[in-house]
Formats: sequence, C-alpha cells, structure tokens
Amino acid sequence: MKDRQNTNKITIYDIAQALGLSASTVSRALQNNPLINEETRSKVQELAAEMNYVPNWIASSLRKKRSNIIGLIVPRTSMYFQSTAISGIQHEAHKYGFSIVIGQSDETVAMEKELVHTFFSLRVDGLLAVSSMFTTNFDHFSPFIRNNIPLVFYDRVPLDFPGYTITGDDFKGGFLATEHLIQQGCKRIAHYAGVLTCNLYQQRLAGYKAALAKYKIPFDESLVYVHNLTLDAGAEAARQIFAGGNIPDGLFAANDSSAVAFIQEAKKKGVKVPEQVKVVGYSNDLSSRIISPSLTTIEQSGYRMGEKAVETLVQLINKDEKIKVTKNFVFEVELIPRESSAR
Repeated sequence: MKDRQNTNKITIYDIAQALGLSASTVSRALQNNPLINEETRSKVQELAAEMNYVPNWIASSLRKKRSNIIGLIVPRTSMYFQSTAISGIQHEAHKYGFSIVIGQSDETVAMEKELVHTFFSLRVDGLLAVSSMFTTNFDHFSPFIRNNIPLVFYDRVPLDFPGYTITGDDFKGGFLATEHLIQQGCKRIAHYAGVLTCNLYQQRLAGYKAALAKYKIPFDESLVYVHNLTLDAGAEAARQIFAGGNIPDGLFAANDSSAVAFIQEAKKKGVKVPEQVKVVGYSNDLSSRIISPSLTTIEQSGYRMGEKAVETLVQLINKDEKIKVTKNFVFEVELIPRESSAR
C-alpha cells in the first residue's frame, strides 16, 4: 500500500486496491450511493478518512458537467446587511445541496473583475453578485451571460440589467424615512447619500426627493452629502454640517453606519439627538439598537433576500420549465421607529 500520509497522491484507485474493490464501487460508496451496501460504504469511508483522501472536485465537475458550487461576490463580508444575506444564502444553498465559495471585492472594480474571472475558471454552476459601489461597466460579467451560466444580482444591481435581480424597494425606503422625519416636525432635512453610480443610492435619494415634494418642502442640493457611507466619511460629513452653523433639524442617512457616526459626532459637539436633530438610518444594523439614542431605521430583510437569491439561481441552474422564475424580485421595506427620531 502507498504511504497513507502522502495526501497529494491518494486517489480512489488506492482505496480500491487496498480493499479489493473496483474504483467505481469506491466512488459510489464515497457518494453514499444506496446501490452500495452499508457495510461496504462504511469500510470505504473509514479507509478514505484514514488515508486522508481528498476528492478532486474539479475533475469530478468536469465528468458530471456540474460542480454543485455557487460563486458569491460581495463588497465586504463585514457589512451587517451582507453578513445576514450570506447567512440566508448559506442556509438555502445547503438545502439544495450546493456549496458556496465567497469572494470579497473590497469595493474595488479591479478585484471584482478578478473574482468574476476566477469563478468562471472554477466552472461554478452559477454566480450570485453584489456589485461594488463604483462599478459602472458590467462587461466583465459577460462570460457568464455568453455561456448561459446562471447569474443573479442582488441588493446592488446594474442599471438596465436584462437578467435576474433581487432588490429591496429602495425608493420606498427613502420615501418612508424622509416622510417620517417630516411627520415628526422636521422642515430642513439633510441626506447622506452613497456614491450615485450605484442603483441603491440613486433610488434612496429619489425617495427622499419625492417625500419632500409631497409635503411641498423645496429640495436643497446643499443638504445632500455624497460619500462612501463609512463611519469615517459619516463623521467628516457631520463635522461639515456642524461647522456651517445652520444645522438641519433632520438627517436621513442611506446606511446605519453613517447615521451612527453622525450621532457620535453630534454628542461631541453638544448637539442633542433627537431634540435638535432627528436621525433615520437604513438597514437595521445591530449598531442601530446599541447606539444611544437608539436609531430609527429601515429594515430591508437581508437574510430573506439571500434565501431568495439562491432559490432563484437554483431554479435557473436546474432549468425547471414548470417553475416561472421572477426576473426582477423586489422586497418590501419597513420603517423601524426608535428614539433618534422621537418628538
């Protein structure tokens, strides 16, 4: 028998030779095929574990023309919304017998392109993607489209993308957040917007403008602060607001991180939230419940969006003609009122 510690050379043929079985029997036993009796399956699997056998899934996927692997590209796994979506994706993928390989673009187009190329080379069965905040050209996804490999965007999606998308109702979220501030008595409302090449932040800004228009409050472009919605960027925008002297009485931030940064900076400047400025964020991060005062926010159901993204992708992979797949699925959003916007 070959050296069992030499894991680079262990194959199903080594296991077959050791047990006096055919390679096809060993292969089926390792896959828990019911055609192989339980005693044989146990012997094969025990020896495989003892020999540190690692299946060559690339070779297997070439034979079967399926890898049972889904690629996933996200901007940052540390983002609360993305982490909850990933949990939903992992849970749903496991239910369907798929594994997930995650790539993080770090909000850079170059890394996003590299990940798309890597997943295409790995012959994944399908790709789930959340675009970077700065992606404006989506040609690098074309190998998946040209080769009919299922591709689903969720959360951040390309504008006018002809394929399958899963999003939240960001226009409604922006409208609800701004309308809530107006109904709480705010008349001069600032908005922290994300980079406006991104569909999310365009829609949230449009919702903000629509609510102002409904209540006949003039739109003031000087009250819109466009940045990358990090804690540091939110704090810097807050310093600009406070330095100007004419402090708004309301703030709608396009994510919770920048809303939290504003509240923290307001405390440093002695500006009281919600007495002087009422604040609404977006995403219902854990931070929204921890910060004091607790943050009013928009719930966008990351976990359920992740589940829906996988369900859609698997339906496309399986090509089940009996199931009509929704091309552009939109989740409802909900305002969660808390202390930061109280009268």
